[in-house]
Amino acid sequence: MNTRLIFLLFGLLLGLTSCDPEIDDFEVLGLQPIYFDADDVSGIRSSEPREFENLGNIVLVGNYLFIGERYEGIHVLDNSNPSNPVNILFWEIPGNNEFTIDGTTLYADNSIHLLVIDISDFGDISYIKRFDDFYISNLSEPLRPAPSYVGPFECYDPDKGALRGWQEASLIGAECEAY
Repeated sequence: MNTRLIFLLFGLLLGLTSCDPEIDDFEVLGLQPIYFDADDVSGIRSSEPREFENLGNIVLVGNYLFIGERYEGIHVLDNSNPSNPVNILFWEIPGNNEFTIDGTTLYADNSIHLLVIDISDFGDISYIKRFDDFYISNLSEPLRPAPSYVGPFECYDPDKGALRGWQEASLIGAECEAY
């Protein structure tokens, strides 16, 4: 019998027994949510530029590029010379994944709330207000790690706080899995 076929059958048998309580207690390496207090806006600020790691959406306004860093904030780049953009600042917005800019106003999420931030001075941004629970109340499916992630993860629990990102961890009885 073909070796691939043997492994496939073995994998299917394991999949069929995944509801066994003993297997549910099995320890696996996966991802777990990192939580933070979304009501605390003291972490919203301008800071020194940082390295790109886990990039999200990109917005071009005039001579500036704004590039999201998943769950962390927004890179601000001077794009006066498009062949050599310069990373000039980082806007720290814990939990941020989505944003848009209208004039001198930044609209950004912090995993749960929609934030309104004054960016008239790039080097000193300031929180204006928020729309509470905007993203949780509009959540149509459970939050999960990046679309490229495949494997077990601890299900996000909004009662524990806002989602700041994911970290590798040993999980026991992980109920969620990304395929």
